[in-house]
Amino acid sequence: MFRVALASVFLTVMSVTEAQERKAEFDDSIRLDYYYVHTADFTSDTLTFDSGTTDSHAIQLSGVFSLNEKWQLFAGIAYVQKRLVDPIGFGTHNPRLDFWEYTPPDLRFIDDGDYHGGLQDFTFGVRYLALDGPLRISPYISYGTPVSDYPIYGAAVIGKGLNELHLGASLDFTPYFSDWTFQADISYAISEKVVGVDLNYWLMYLSASYYVTPRFAPRIFLTSRIAPNALSYPEDFEPYEERYDNENGWRHDQTIKHEYINAGIGFDYNFSELYGISATYYRTIEAENLLEIDKAFNVGFTRRF
Repeated sequence: MFRVALASVFLTVMSVTEAQERKAEFDDSIRLDYYYVHTADFTSDTLTFDSGTTDSHAIQLSGVFSLNEKWQLFAGIAYVQKRLVDPIGFGTHNPRLDFWEYTPPDLRFIDDGDYHGGLQDFTFGVRYLALDGPLRISPYISYGTPVSDYPIYGAAVIGKGLNELHLGASLDFTPYFSDWTFQADISYAISEKVVGVDLNYWLMYLSASYYVTPRFAPRIFLTSRIAPNALSYPEDFEPYEERYDNENGWRHDQTIKHEYINAGIGFDYNFSELYGISATYYRTIEAENLLEIDKAFNVGFTRRF
């Protein structure tokens, strides 16, 4: 499994892979993932409303390459298509209509019900195996950057369009004489600032797997994102004339919190030492300034070397 910081495939401006899990593969490998994500209500501290739903389809290609027994390089890139399905019109963002005095520098309209997207972000990094054995500890550092000029305004945006540096560690623990494996990741993402807002955030991942057979392991997992200094909607965007009808409003999808706790189930199955498959299903159980994930699933294929 590859749990290091592949911060890509954004859902609503957060990562679909981030929202699901972060996997760590200790062997040289290439992995191909497919994601489908369906969102529901927008939730914040002060309100919950039906903003329409979104559908996202994403394909991510990632890989791991060992320099030696301790050091590994990893990288990933994603292609995303997303649409807003908005029966009431309230969730639609139109840069040509939403501003009176301010003229956004990008007037592309993507909330028309059709799929929009393209290549999203490229992430690469390095990891060090600091401790091996029943307990594995692997600190890592990674950098993510957009690879296409995708829009940043609209419910159907595929990413935040920001550069980020991730500092984190992966932990894996398999007790002696046990069929259980426990995994955890924690990372701190240093993001470029937008209109002076500190967008740095924490990512966490916890999972427990049980090997029913040496090849087959069902698992449960939780993921969480915390952005303590990001903005809240609607509090930080009212009154409209002062706080939305300007660059602050146009960049709100970049600057609001997007905090969540997601829960899911899944499995890993190895056909052989070289080939494996995994699948997961997950949804949001707690959200703050976010389009909640109503249902999502992932299927991934791994080729080891």
